[in-house]
Amino acid sequence: MQGENIRYTTRNNENFDGYLTRPNSEGPFPGILWITAISGADDTMKMLADEWADDGFVVSMPDIFWRQHPGPTSDREVAQKRYAEFDAEQGMLDIEDVINDLKGRQICNGKIGVLGFCFGGRYAHLSAARLEVDGAASFHGTKIGLHLDETKNIRCPVSYHFGDSDASIPMEEVDAIRHSYANHPGAEISVYEGQSHNFSTPGKPAYNSEIARISRDAVLRCFKNM
Repeated sequence: MQGENIRYTTRNNENFDGYLTRPNSEGPFPGILWITAISGADDTMKMLADEWADDGFVVSMPDIFWRQHPGPTSDREVAQKRYAEFDAEQGMLDIEDVINDLKGRQICNGKIGVLGFCFGGRYAHLSAARLEVDGAASFHGTKIGLHLDETKNIRCPVSYHFGDSDASIPMEEVDAIRHSYANHPGAEISVYEGQSHNFSTPGKPAYNSEIARISRDAVLRCFKNM
């Protein structure tokens, strides 16, 4: 990995871990707050974050589940349990603290995009609605449909990507997301035929390198427009 392990401090002086990766050149650069899938900040997520750093972003990846069960895990039962126990409102406070940490780093130019994988999609959407970030994107983001009443507050460009065969995100939910963004000129909601959950995550059974590339290119364009 080309990045480094870091520590964040919350508004209540609590500390937790994360990963920061940046381009190998002079900054400052736009920032990406990376909210992982339920497996956490594992080597695959860090590898992908390094690739985004190579594209000109400083990427901050918190251990988002530090309050429930810290660290990455390949244990599906553990991952699902902490997913169920995650407090969305407390999570948004932690995300705001991480955004402020990233903005406060000299390597960051103050522009922030939030990128969510699976679990993280909900929080990319909420960050766009509540925290005045400069872009939001997700790959197979779950539970976005719980907060479509907040879409009206979103002004930044967004880029969301779904598979039409994803059992975790019914097409009814995707259609509702599309409808909620219908009047947003900077919203891209893409659906890929025959793709299941985790089509963008290397090492997962549903991974599709071509669809991963297409969807990533779209998110890159979104974040380049911040």
